[in-house]
Parts: sequence; C-alpha cells; structure tokens
Amino acid sequence: MLKKLLPDELYNLLTSLVDVSVIYEIRIRNHLPICVNVNGQYKIVSSSGFARTANEAWIANESMIDYILARATNNSVYSVSNQIRHGFVTFDSGIRIGVCGETVIDDKGVKTIKNISSLNIRVPHEIKNCAMTALNFILSNGVKNTLLIAPPGAGKTTFLRDIARGLSLSKSVKNTLIIDERYEIAAAHQGYPSMDVGLFSDIISGCSKEYGLKEGLRSLKPDVVICDELATYEDLIAISDAMSSGVKVIASAHAFDHIDLSKKPQFQEIFKKKLFQRYVVISERNGPGTYEGIFDDNFSCLFFPQ
Repeated sequence: MLKKLLPDELYNLLTSLVDVSVIYEIRIRNHLPICVNVNGQYKIVSSSGFARTANEAWIANESMIDYILARATNNSVYSVSNQIRHGFVTFDSGIRIGVCGETVIDDKGVKTIKNISSLNIRVPHEIKNCAMTALNFILSNGVKNTLLIAPPGAGKTTFLRDIARGLSLSKSVKNTLIIDERYEIAAAHQGYPSMDVGLFSDIISGCSKEYGLKEGLRSLKPDVVICDELATYEDLIAISDAMSSGVKVIASAHAFDHIDLSKKPQFQEIFKKKLFQRYVVISERNGPGTYEGIFDDNFSCLFFPQ
C-alpha cells in the first residue's frame, strides 16, 4: 500500500533498496532529511540510495507532505479532521500516519492541526504466534485479566493483536471486543480490519476507552475486552468498572517493567487491588517482542526467558 501513498520516485527508490516487509517507518520532515526505519535501524535516504552523511540526504519539502496527505485522505483532508485533531491519519492496510504541526485551539481544546510540518508513516507488521507463550499463561484455568507492559516500540500492539487472534483459536469461543482508540490493533479502514484479529472479534475504532467500554459492554456482550495504552485515571476507572461486571480485560501500558509502572500514581491503586492476575513484560532488547518475564498478581515470576 506504500505505492498508493508515496511519490513514485521515493517509492521506487525504497523498493530498489529493501523489501517493503522490512520497512517500519518513513519520516518526512519539511526541509529535513527523509529517514526510513529498516528492521529497527534508521537510515537517511539520498536521491540514489542510503546516505552516508546528512549532506547527501534527500530533503523533504512541503509539496511532498501535501502529496502524501492528499493520497492518504483521498484528496479530502477535511474528511479526517477528527483523526488529525488527535495527531494521526489512517490509511489502507493498517498504515497510520503521525502528524505534527501547529495546533488550533478552541474552548474545547485542540480543534485541528495546521501548517503540517512532519509525517511519520508507520507500517504495521503482523507476527503471528509471537504472543503464544503469554497466551498459555493468560488462558490458564480461564482467561486472566492481563496487563502487557512495554516501552514504546517494543511490540506491545503486535502482541495484543496476536492475543486477539489466539483467543479465537482457543477451545471455547471467546467473544472479544477490541477498543481500537488509535486504529492500531485491528487497523480498521472504512470499517474493516486490515489485520488478523481472529474470527470472534468486534472492533470499535476511534473512540475513548471510556466510551468503548460503556457502550460496547451494553451492546456487544463480550467475554474479553482488549485495549491499548492505559494511561489516565479515567482509563483505569473504566477498566475497573468493566472487570467488576465480569468481563475479562487484556490491556497494555507504557513502562520498562512493573517496577517502573508502579511509580506512576494512577497505577498504584490497580496494583493494590490486584485487578490484573497476569503481567507480561516485553522489551526490544533483542528486537521488538523480547520477553522479559511473565508474572502473577503478586509479581511472582511464572516465566523467565533463558
């Protein structure tokens, strides 16, 4: 799908250098070098290959940014104004484009972003069975409320996606509600998931966790809820309310490990009440998705990689 998004000259150059499957990000910054993340390593792009120095770099400009946005929005930036207000635009096949520029503020907060100066084109990757070790502990004697802990870029969204798929392969049907606030887990485009999230998953995209949990539980009667990036007190209250209604929750949070997470005030009550029975800690130490350990609600280690 990058072919539909990028200028022909840039797409043809990148695909002559590497396979599309190893491209994770393309960063387009006005008046600055174009950078591409290949297999976890950033490379500066020149007009003929990968640059050895910044002096050889291919410098992006406003016209390139405008072109990519026009392609991403089918020539209607206004139609995705709500996404842009939150700093991103979704595209086909799960591609998500982070947007930077000047925020326009009204009495309700950020209204939109104008004078867009940089784009981060993030290409999703499915890695099936990457979460199967964790799933064995999550499904031990019934589904366990589980929190996946990982720093940014360590593969937590890929794990959540694979867990959703894995739940559909379990011995009994698990109706799963995915609250995909930023279109990352299922990467729905025009209402249809671009990623394999299993046969028994329902997806609510682009809403807050509070809304998704409140309305989703009422209308869809899920057995399990999956959501990404718990961060605010409001997120945790909504999750706690869902658990008290009997629904199992599998979610993620940004931190290096459970000790790091416990320092955040909003999570201290969660730990105290032992709302989660499983904690899965991953990192990018040996590449995204490196297991650092699986723990129970007392933080006793259940699995430690050799």
